[in-house]
Amino acid sequence: MSSLSSVRFSPSLADSRAWSLSSSGLFTVKFFFLALSKVSNPILFLPAKFLWSSKVPSKVKALAWIVAHGKVNTNDKLQLRRPYKSLCPQWCILCKGNGESIDHLFLHCPVTIGLWNKLFKMAGLDWVPPRSFEDMLVIAFKGLGNSLRGKTLWQVACLTLVWIVWQERNKRIFRIRGDRKRHYGI
Repeated sequence: MSSLSSVRFSPSLADSRAWSLSSSGLFTVKFFFLALSKVSNPILFLPAKFLWSSKVPSKVKALAWIVAHGKVNTNDKLQLRRPYKSLCPQWCILCKGNGESIDHLFLHCPVTIGLWNKLFKMAGLDWVPPRSFEDMLVIAFKGLGNSLRGKTLWQVACLTLVWIVWQERNKRIFRIRGDRKRHYGI
């Protein structure tokens, strides 16, 4: 409040708009984006262009976007929504251990780490899994070079790996449910 009381208005001057984040005082999307990029929350700096301009099908882009925003239905999320369902959030269907969260499923699961390691090895890079999937997206890997072709291939490879992991997870879950229905009439 003290900062507001220290402001002095001059009735003789006309009002004007000013944007303090740019030197010209004018609002631009560029300066707004630069201001957002300085925020410590990585999801605000999510490289949307990396996802939406990539050469993968729209459904792959949409899945990656949902995963990046933490909205994909992994077991831990489903358990929060419907605790009465017979889900086991402490179990990952890919590795048969650990809990299934977004970060585990797409980064830290031993099966997924093996896939990421193969991808990075093909690119000639050493890799340590980041803390979270959001962190993975904001890291600017120079996977297959700085050329347009290299960047495009890297985008396609990363987003396709996310898609493959999700598809395999769903196949295993629904195959188990299908077997249960066949055997037990559930």
